[in-house]
Amino acid sequence: MFMLTVVLTSCGGGIGTPPTSYTAKIYPIEGDFDRFETHGPFSSRDECTAKAQELSAAAYSCDPADPPPPAE
Repeated sequence: MFMLTVVLTSCGGGIGTPPTSYTAKIYPIEGDFDRFETHGPFSSRDECTAKAQELSAAAYSCDPADPPPPAE
């Protein structure tokens, strides 16, 4: 059970509010993770993914654009 909680929290399924915006890192060349373009912000992860598909990205990531909340 503990491992499942760690995985859910690290994948964004944890407690808290979801991000209000996302940025996309677009990797145009397959296997070349040193070169990328940043696009955004997008209001949803789906919108971010759609942009990556529109650009025919070899790989991409949609990451929260909001700064993380302060640690307590």
